[in-house]
Amino acid sequence: MDKDMLIFVGGADISYFDEPTKMLHLKCNDLYDGLPEKIICMIDQVLNLECFSDVTHIIKIDDGDTIWDKSHIDNLYSIDELNTHDYIGQHAHGGKYGNISRIYHILKVRNSSYWRRRPYRGTIVEYCGGGDTYILSRNAMTLINKTYNITNMEDLYKVEIYEDLMIGKILNTYGIIPKIINYNIECNRQIV
Repeated sequence: MDKDMLIFVGGADISYFDEPTKMLHLKCNDLYDGLPEKIICMIDQVLNLECFSDVTHIIKIDDGDTIWDKSHIDNLYSIDELNTHDYIGQHAHGGKYGNISRIYHILKVRNSSYWRRRPYRGTIVEYCGGGDTYILSRNAMTLINKTYNITNMEDLYKVEIYEDLMIGKILNTYGIIPKIINYNIECNRQIV
């Protein structure tokens, strides 16, 4: 695996980074309704573990929905907008880009989930993701971490179901909206 790549997985008994495999194991819910928690835990670890102190950006890629390889990642280093924007993606949803389904999650969560029979009733702003990729600067991660981190996860579960929308909402409160550019990583599923 490339030295600049990191895979993170949820569902661990404790959070830890496994250097040989470059895998960040997170103590968090790893089910669909735990995705907001998972990304918040990952950001918290990237910001607070010494081994990630030189990380300037992360790219969020849904491995099952995205077609990419090492050359795509290498090409990211040439994106000039990384120096001037905190939140970059290829496609945006919500806001001026159109509304999203408020019930998309219902059949994706387990029967016992808080969200099983509840539509999402929160705010919808412009955001990147929904199966597609996006890039966050360290500054963006710091702002997200001010809103949600491992100390206030109990507040998160009943408020957010869509992790990518949650990221957009948090950054929007700081006046940060997605910068849309094409960096040629394809999403291979229909966004709803």
